Amino acid sequence: MGLFIVEFNLESRSPVTVEDGDVIIDKGYSTVTVRNVEADSTNDAEIKARPKANAFLDELCQQYEINLEIGNGWTVMLQDSPETRHIRKYTIKTVIKGGHRRKIPRVLQEVEIRPSDAKTYYRKAAISRDTFDTFRNLYLAIENVASKIVASKGNSSQGELDLVRIALQECFSSNTELLKSHSRVYGFENTGDIFLDVATFLYKKNRVQLSHSKASKNKKIPFNSHDEWEVQVSLPLAEIVAKSLLSYEDTHLSA
Repeated sequence: MGLFIVEFNLESRSPVTVEDGDVIIDKGYSTVTVRNVEADSTNDAEIKARPKANAFLDELCQQYEINLEIGNGWTVMLQDSPETRHIRKYTIKTVIKGGHRRKIPRVLQEVEIRPSDAKTYYRKAAISRDTFDTFRNLYLAIENVASKIVASKGNSSQGELDLVRIALQECFSSNTELLKSHSRVYGFENTGDIFLDVATFLYKKNRVQLSHSKASKNKKIPFNSHDEWEVQVSLPLAEIVAKSLLSYEDTHLSA
């Protein structure tokens, strides 16, 4: 058993410097570092470090809308010092345009990591470039937390529509105006029950039509400009629901 440091490549450079104990990113670097990994080998160290890195990136996405993704490639070595931040040396170039001064590096002092599958879906949605994929992952985040809310109430046998409706009622009962203000979108039907209406819109008008392609049923088809537009205009509502449920999970469901 040894103590390792593992550095994963990111798809883009970090816009911020922040660390949470053993996990670090630095502004301008395209890496995320995990220190103090107790492991039997370099492969074991990578396996143990990756979930920590991803949980850290999930929190940055949810809390600060900083969307970073682990890419290909990683480096690992025995840790020679707890102060080590990077395995390799990188040259960081700063380009100053238009006479503006270089911005002072933004530093976050603390990020509290609360691992959550729903947060992983939310970050996947945030970094996706495909409209359909963005909605699917936002909905998966919603469904994940909704199932936990319903289970916490002692009733986990609900159908999916009721699952989302109950979760919305639990999360937004004191702030229905937030739901109403984001529900003024094409295709939304208002019956007077905002929780059922939002659940129906997200589930029947989008989730079902994105997940099934039976010829006799309504569906959303890729490269159909109207279908893609309908999903695009539904994203703000799906995002505010997902973000609110993630906050509820942190405050009411986390151990």
